This record gives sequence, structure tokens and C-alpha cells, in this order.
Amino acid sequence: MNSRSVCITWSMRNYLQKALLNQSSHKVGLQLERRLLSTPSKWHGLFEPSDLKLEPDIPEFKALHIRMRGYDFPILESYAKRVHSILDTMFELDTDAFPAPSKSTEVRTFHPRSTAVADKYQLNKYERTVMAEDVPTTTVPLIVQFLRKNCPEGVDVAVKEPDTDEEEFRFVPDYEVNDLLAEKAAIEAGKLRKK
Repeated sequence: MNSRSVCITWSMRNYLQKALLNQSSHKVGLQLERRLLSTPSKWHGLFEPSDLKLEPDIPEFKALHIRMRGYDFPILESYAKRVHSILDTMFELDTDAFPAPSKSTEVRTFHPRSTAVADKYQLNKYERTVMAEDVPTTTVPLIVQFLRKNCPEGVDVAVKEPDTDEEEFRFVPDYEVNDLLAEKAAIEAGKLRKK
């Protein structure tokens, strides 16, 4: 078929459709009209279910601990303040910051080719933790990227979920209470032996 015959067939089709529609006014003509012109009905268009949610469910971490450790106290403290304020303002998270007791390590240097101690140093490793609650999983990569880009030298950063061992470590033990609990346990053990 050449292009002229295609044009003629399309024009013939349009002519026949118009002729059929003008000719019939009863139900058959209306059915032809709907079928030939493909007029939209009330069922055509966008279908939205009634239980459709527009926002997806984003999983959240109940709590995340950002643990920062370093030997230089002023640098660590200023970085912890910055992380706390950025998480609070930029990411709009409920945050809380707390310190942990420092760990001290004794470092010794020796004279060359001997076992005699030349110098002794006390190194204190300080720790700060920023806890963020209800953190969406979509913001965690942004937080990690922010921490990596702004981390000063000498500061170690770890992002993880809370651990019970670390929670117990942050509290300084009360030795008087521990002694009283030990005495109480000894008294209860003595009562049980007597019976």
C-alpha cells in the first residue's frame, strides 16, 4: 500500500463512523457511538484504592549511639558538642549526650638496649557518647557521611545500636552500696544455712 491509499482508508473510516452515528439514534447507535469514538466512561481514569497510603513506611532505629573517643580532651569535647547540635537542629532528632569515665594507660619508654625505664607517661582516653532516638534508616547514611567529613584527627567514631555492657560501663560504681549488698547477701546466706 502506498501513502495515498492509507489516507483514503482513514478518510473512509471517518466518513463511515460519522454516517453511522448520524443515521441511528436508538440504542444500537449509542452503542456504536461508544464503541467507535471510545468516549470515556465513569470507570475510566485514575483508580485509587481506599486503603492506599501516600507515604511509605520507613523503618526506624529505636536508638543509635555515636561513640567518640580520643586522647585530646578539648578537641573531643568540641566535636561532641558539634555532633549533638547538628543532630538536634539539622536532622531534628531527639538527642542526649553523656560522658563515660576516662581510661588511663601508663606508657613507659626504655633506654636504648636496656631494660631501664627512661620515662613514664599517663595517657587518658576520654569518651563521649551522643544518643539519638527514633532515627529513620534513610538519614543514617547522611549522619555517617557528616561524621566522616567533620571528624578531627585523633578522634575515633563508632555508630551502633546500644549495648548493655557499655551502658553499665558508663556509671561509676558506688563501693559503699556494693559493700552493703555483699553484707546483705552474706546475712541471707547465713540464715539459709541455719534452717
